[in-house]
Amino acid sequence: MAAATAVNLQELTAAGYAALQRGDAPGAQRLFDQAVAAGCADAAIWFGLFRTYRALGQAAEEQSALDRALQADTYYVPALIAKGDTFAGAGDRRAANAYYTPALKIAAQLHSLPPEWLADLRRVEAVSKGYAREYEAHLWSALAASGVAPSVEGRFGHAMDLLLGKRQIYLQQPKFFYYPELPQIQFFDQRGFPWVEGLVRQLEVIRAEAHAVLEANDGSFAPYIQRSPRHPAFNERGLLDNPEWGAFFLIKDGVTVQANAARCPRTLAAVSDLPLCRIDRRTPSVLFSLLRPGARIPPHHGFMNARLIVHLPLIVPQGCALRVGNETRSCRAGEVMVFDDSIEHEAWNSSSEPRVVLIFDVWRPELSREERGLIAATLAAVDSFGAEPRRWTE
Repeated sequence: MAAATAVNLQELTAAGYAALQRGDAPGAQRLFDQAVAAGCADAAIWFGLFRTYRALGQAAEEQSALDRALQADTYYVPALIAKGDTFAGAGDRRAANAYYTPALKIAAQLHSLPPEWLADLRRVEAVSKGYAREYEAHLWSALAASGVAPSVEGRFGHAMDLLLGKRQIYLQQPKFFYYPELPQIQFFDQRGFPWVEGLVRQLEVIRAEAHAVLEANDGSFAPYIQRSPRHPAFNERGLLDNPEWGAFFLIKDGVTVQANAARCPRTLAAVSDLPLCRIDRRTPSVLFSLLRPGARIPPHHGFMNARLIVHLPLIVPQGCALRVGNETRSCRAGEVMVFDDSIEHEAWNSSSEPRVVLIFDVWRPELSREERGLIAATLAAVDSFGAEPRRWTE
């Protein structure tokens, strides 16, 4: 056969695998060899030859064909599994898992899987989990034997979770302004912010004002992200003009919303002495954030990493949570959360009742007074180029 089209290559592949299914290994080899001779063998053909040589008891040819399958397509799931099985059979569990793990990840990203892959994937998943448990136990045992007593909590515990694949690495990815060399922290320990205790003492009066705005049901909660005629109306996250995520601003883009502030004077007073991030025509923003029943704010990143976002949950039914990076925290009334919104984050309300949170932004504590001034001046300079600054929520 001088050449093979895509159509007859598929026919050869199907016929070869059917021959293997019937137990006709010599017949399968003849079919697969046609594709090899024509110079059009793909990963499926080479993997078919691997299975054929295995059925014929030709070990050297079997492994050569398997390697050729992976050369043709490094991401071919059955070949990755088979290569892992080869190492597992030789007792090298670490190398075996080096093939099993990507096979599972690749399969998880495929829209549909051939039925014949499923049993092997289930088997490999179970084996891989077993290896992971053994590896974790070994690491902790070896650490203990070395004389150290590490904690599973805190920064070291986080590092171990990353090493073991229990967490994913999430880094700061602000949409506009990145200030280098700031710690990559998802949720901050509120004990590092002495003003939190005083804020929490104001919980009931703040909640009462938020509740009054909510109960008024007068349209005061506008969509958090609104379209602007000066910018394209991209809506890739489904948030643009979406009333499911509402906002009642006391301060917006650094300017007090007088009508709203007049309705919530005690809330405004409670935050007035805090280290709010102050940038002309940019920040701070102080608002009641409304997440309606069943609503979800999809994963996104904030504008810059030089500030932190503070949540004071006020009206919080069961089923409300916030994920920042790889850490998810339940939202509970009065429990302040301080986080870096330049790291991917999302929030949801799985209940049948509304959720309301007080939100505002503060400077990162690592920044000096001089650095804060420089950042504010820089962003003011950015905004001076053109008629109007772009809102940070866009």
